[in-house]
Amino acid sequence: MSERYCEVIVDIAHSSIDHIYDYRVPEGLTDLPGHRVLVPFGRMDVEGIVLREKDSPGYDREKIKDIIRVLDDVRTVSEEQIRLAEYMCAKYRTTMSFALRFMFPSGVRKDRVSKKERRYVKAVSEEGLLEERRACYAKNGNVKYKRKLAYIDLLLETGEVPYDSSLSNVISGLSEKGIVTVFEKEIMRSPDTGRTAEKREISFTDEQAEAIRRIEEKTDKKENCTFLLHGVTGSGKTEVYIETVKHVLSMGRTAIVLVPEISITPQILREFSRHFTDEIAVFHSGLSDGERYDEWKRIRSGAAKLVIGTRSAVFAPVSDLGILIMDEEQEDTYKSENSPRYHARDVAKYLCAHAKALLVMGSATPDICSRYYAETGRYHLFRLPDRFNAMRMPEVRIADMKRELKQGNGTSISRLLRDEIRENLRREEQTILFLNRRGANKLVTCAECGYTYRCPNCSAALTYHSVGDRLICHYCGHSRRLDSACPDCGEKLSFVGVGTQKVVKELDELFPGVPVLRMDTDSVTPVGSHRTLFESFRSQRIPILVGTQMITKGLNFENVTLVGVLSADQSLYAADYRAGERTFSLITQVIGRSGRFEKPGRAVIQTFTPENQIIRQAAAQDYESFYEAEIGLRRVTGTPPFTDIFVLTAMGEDADAVQRCCVDVRSELMRLTRDIPEARVLGPAPLPVARVNRTWRYRVTLTCPEGKTVRPAVSRALMACNNNKKYRGVSLYADYNPLD
Repeated sequence: MSERYCEVIVDIAHSSIDHIYDYRVPEGLTDLPGHRVLVPFGRMDVEGIVLREKDSPGYDREKIKDIIRVLDDVRTVSEEQIRLAEYMCAKYRTTMSFALRFMFPSGVRKDRVSKKERRYVKAVSEEGLLEERRACYAKNGNVKYKRKLAYIDLLLETGEVPYDSSLSNVISGLSEKGIVTVFEKEIMRSPDTGRTAEKREISFTDEQAEAIRRIEEKTDKKENCTFLLHGVTGSGKTEVYIETVKHVLSMGRTAIVLVPEISITPQILREFSRHFTDEIAVFHSGLSDGERYDEWKRIRSGAAKLVIGTRSAVFAPVSDLGILIMDEEQEDTYKSENSPRYHARDVAKYLCAHAKALLVMGSATPDICSRYYAETGRYHLFRLPDRFNAMRMPEVRIADMKRELKQGNGTSISRLLRDEIRENLRREEQTILFLNRRGANKLVTCAECGYTYRCPNCSAALTYHSVGDRLICHYCGHSRRLDSACPDCGEKLSFVGVGTQKVVKELDELFPGVPVLRMDTDSVTPVGSHRTLFESFRSQRIPILVGTQMITKGLNFENVTLVGVLSADQSLYAADYRAGERTFSLITQVIGRSGRFEKPGRAVIQTFTPENQIIRQAAAQDYESFYEAEIGLRRVTGTPPFTDIFVLTAMGEDADAVQRCCVDVRSELMRLTRDIPEARVLGPAPLPVARVNRTWRYRVTLTCPEGKTVRPAVSRALMACNNNKKYRGVSLYADYNPLD
């Protein structure tokens, strides 16, 4: 029998080891591609993934080593997932082993997650059980035999029941007689994330029905295309998602629904579970290792046909994908902040193209690039211009905070918003207040000498948290107690900038005795606590909810009739070409939480620049006007979608080495792109927060009209600098069209 070989990627995520290695397949092993294996590598044994089999090795047979053993009975990754990992390597310049790790839960590596098993009793002889049943009737007065009789009746009815340790002697006796058998059965750990069995009928508007018809038409033809569903807040996008998923599942295909944040998962899961039962799997980083592992196995086995989750759910091991839905597609959370810096939208496009599936992206405020692609024919555009069931959009008013200061109001709540909250309390209706800053105050400083508390590890000010009376760095977590006076001159300290904790304190003073719920990353740290807080707000009808960005989208509360945006200017003037888009989207989304049911909604936007065009467009919920102005600005400034941006960032503890590395990167990029028209190299420049956790960060920016032509140049520049020994303490990575 001729020898067989296979290509293996070893599970060591380092660029110098990121190669395909050939191994000999021992006799008796078959169908290895996609399996985890243990292989000898140097002086140690390591895990690896078999990519494919081959007839002959790529180098000397005498140097080929044998696979030690196969680690799993079934494939860990599919052929499609191997191709996806290769795509990620090419697009995001990551190692193959690192890309493959996205395809299965981390607990699978090194076998850190065990199966959850429970003992069961199974009936083997119905005749024997009936005989035992008759014997129990003869001794009916004995309590022990009554319990045995009930257990036997249950076995006769169901054929299989959980093991009852209190009846261990009875079960042992039945087992010895060959009447029953005891066995271990795997129990799937299913996350409790807000499922409901309550059914709800859906009726559709003409616009919804037309969107559903067009999507299903493409689904029936198994055509790959992308739909942009642009619907105002409350227009019924979720109902369109549900109906199209029903159609896809009826064809025997599978579906993935992505949401931008874990906090939204329970709400959308509740809506989908009204129409789908055991077919749903939940997939996000908030699950325990055991829950994530079991959900992954349910998806891989085909037991779950519909996957709902956050960004990482795009890697779920579904087969025959029919539709992939991205809700709130404009959200930054779909972009990974860690290497590889992939965007779920790009991965979704790749999956749908290869599976001949549909990609449906929905939003009330579509990403500017997505809307441009829809306008130019790359995407199919559908509009839902009105709220579902003819509900009115909220009435929006703008509060001028400069005028409030002149009139002596130094709090974060304007008189207008205060009166509206008081009116809501009188009506027993609920209010949501949005401020995208946690803690009590942005910074603490001394008005006399100018001293400011700064983090010793980062180039950032410490944020004051009233809970515990502490100063905390929001980048590295450094914490210290607040002094009673300025540590330099002894004068009184001043508190600048308002966070969610400070707002709650001001509300307590303005409305004594009124319950207020706060929701930010400080209050939702435990797993599942965001769902608990939302349920408390809904069921207990807590009058006021104060929160950060996690409360701005995807939430439906029938009694919420007032929304307040406390600092509309906060993100407007950031040094980022997407600052206007991000501000418009945030304001529009949070305003949309108001008046989503029968009661009419109101909203108050607080700003120091009430004349700003973006603030006024958001107040009017006028996306079309905003889009026309924004796309014109981007055309003039040469930013996406008209120009691609590559950012190469160097990081290290030695600031001089980091800057020297960036200088060399700039020189290398200029040399490699000198023949590419309109390519521009900018920098080096420090990031807005140049030092984080004792690590300095500088970047070089490359802009060009078409990204594909410069990707090889970026890869070569990365390789040249990463392999240069003089930058041994510096790491360099590239990011394509970053979001900040």
